[in-house]
Amino acid sequence: SMSDPDHIICPPFKRVTQQDPSLQQKIAQYVAQVLGKRESEVKIRLPLPTLFAGKLWICGGGDFFRTTAVSRRPAAPARRNCYYEVILEAHNRHLVRVIGYGDLEKIFMLTLPSNKFFASLSGKTLVLALITPWNTKGKDAASENTYLLSRRATIVTDMRSLKAVVGLVPVGKRWGIIDRMSAASAQGFADMGTWEGTPEENESETEDVDELFYT
Repeated sequence: SMSDPDHIICPPFKRVTQQDPSLQQKIAQYVAQVLGKRESEVKIRLPLPTLFAGKLWICGGGDFFRTTAVSRRPAAPARRNCYYEVILEAHNRHLVRVIGYGDLEKIFMLTLPSNKFFASLSGKTLVLALITPWNTKGKDAASENTYLLSRRATIVTDMRSLKAVVGLVPVGKRWGIIDRMSAASAQGFADMGTWEGTPEENESETEDVDELFYT
């Protein structure tokens, strides 16, 4: 299994046989951002991913993630609900840590050509994740009640951005996010006394949410 020291990708593996133009576009956006180059220039030089992976494990007592494709199987807990941290460069060149939550759609490997154009990434194999971010109004579930309000356009990010699996709990007609690393978030929703009731069938918000995964 391919890995960095902490993140190990696990089967099922699937070879990439055809191009997904939308995914290539998102990969180009990500690589262009990392290298500080134009997206159009990256895109024409970008190979296809080589392999998709179904699962990801963070070593040392970390979480076990499943991608959407794998977690759609019956009785699979919702381990695709993920917490991630992305370091972005602000306009003034300062690095900003952005936290977010989302659905883990795909994990894949991509080997960039040995080419001066790719600079520090030349010849490197990247392990990337395709995530559908949730709109949570920028809140952090570790410190305050946080809700999944809607879903945003998918993004590609480094697999190492994935930090933990989160739980979803019905709170009235919304989904509350439970950061399992923080007992406070579970207690916060319990204190509100709103555990009963199920969210309205709203496709955009509740599509495919499996049983609450919370231990």
